[in-house]
Amino acid sequence: MIAFIETYCRVVKGGKGNPAGELIRLRPWQREFLADVYDPQPRPRQGLLSVARKNGKSLLGAGIALYHLLADGEESAEVLLASSDQKTAEVIFRVARRMVELDERMSGVCQLFQDRIYHPASDSVLEPLPANASNIQGRNPSLSLCDEVHVMQADTWDALALAGGTRAQPLTLGLSTECGDDPDNLMARLVEHGRFGEDPSFAFREYTAPLGCALDDRAAWAAANPMLGDTLSEDHLATTLGTTREAAFRRYHLNQRVNAAGSWLPPGVWDALSTGDPVPDGTRVVVSCDGSYNSDSTALVVASVSPTPHFDVLGVWEPPEGAEDWTVPLHDVMDAIRAACKRYRVLEVVFDPFRFALVMQTLESERIPVVAFPWSPARITPATTDLYRAVIGGELTHSGDQRLARHVANAVVREDSKGIRLDKAKRGSRARIDLAAAMLQAHSRATWRATKKSSRVAAVKRY
Repeated sequence: MIAFIETYCRVVKGGKGNPAGELIRLRPWQREFLADVYDPQPRPRQGLLSVARKNGKSLLGAGIALYHLLADGEESAEVLLASSDQKTAEVIFRVARRMVELDERMSGVCQLFQDRIYHPASDSVLEPLPANASNIQGRNPSLSLCDEVHVMQADTWDALALAGGTRAQPLTLGLSTECGDDPDNLMARLVEHGRFGEDPSFAFREYTAPLGCALDDRAAWAAANPMLGDTLSEDHLATTLGTTREAAFRRYHLNQRVNAAGSWLPPGVWDALSTGDPVPDGTRVVVSCDGSYNSDSTALVVASVSPTPHFDVLGVWEPPEGAEDWTVPLHDVMDAIRAACKRYRVLEVVFDPFRFALVMQTLESERIPVVAFPWSPARITPATTDLYRAVIGGELTHSGDQRLARHVANAVVREDSKGIRLDKAKRGSRARIDLAAAMLQAHSRATWRATKKSSRVAAVKRY
């Protein structure tokens, strides 16, 4: 395995310590992991490498996959690159395909397709696979290489491990950072098995910082990042530390298992951004609505269109204590939006369209510019990250409204297979976060609007 990677596999994307196009030079820690997996006889049938991000998992995984395609001696090999979705599954596949393109010896014996690599001489195939039970049916993998195990389902791992049962030496191998603080997560289950089990059929190697370490402890950084000072610079981690939530830094860069629903903002940061001033009348603004029907609150926030927007509250409608039959007064919400259009130069009114389609249609019929902001992972994950960085970096201000402060304090950041998003600390909690959600939408749209030429931006007519 080691000889194959260092003889045939080349660096795809160059960087510090790894020039593009040069043959891979495995580091001692990578050699040790490969020895754990491939030296014992019989070979382990399962294995896991747990290491922080940016430590070359994809490059190593691509080399392993190509070895199983071309050099493991398995006829009609099936090499499956599995993850929770197609996009993630294709990460290692794209690296492997590029490695074949860069080496004449491999490209001369392989056929490259958009969705697979085929080796005709052995009738073997390497392909990405979004991991779910239906995709695994009928497969007979010689290698199942699982990327980002922390977002995979346990039954998927089990199905992959069972699917190769007729192979001479099947291997189900995971490469991943840690999961959130969930003992039922597949990653947690495998890590605990590797740490405390004595199972010769399971190869395990883990790089993690000591529990309770300081975030800026350089020795802790090195413990979780074996490529630190090599292809990963300390300056990168130092910069990331200043703009990343503690829970996220510990999980992704210290490879520690932490509560995924971590506190959103450090103490005092939000209060320090208050100016005590409202958004001035006539300002170019975005109005944002996070709505509900009855059981939750509906919130209306205004943000100045600027790279450093200023926020204020236009209104919030919360169910009174004990009022079981209360519903949101939608006419009042629409009147507040109409009033904002008279007071400001409103470029758009932003809605999560869920349950608010009729309100949006009504306002559009009045020539008020309405924009849908669905809370999809592709949209919310970057919006949440951008808002956090703006708050930490002092790139926004607010009026000091205590209702907004309360909703911001109630919010946590939750991370799972759906991405990163603001959420309540507990499902069903009466602690409201709707003003924070409306602010997130407003920040995303206001900063985007600020990048557009003013001549191309039409504001609603003040009437």
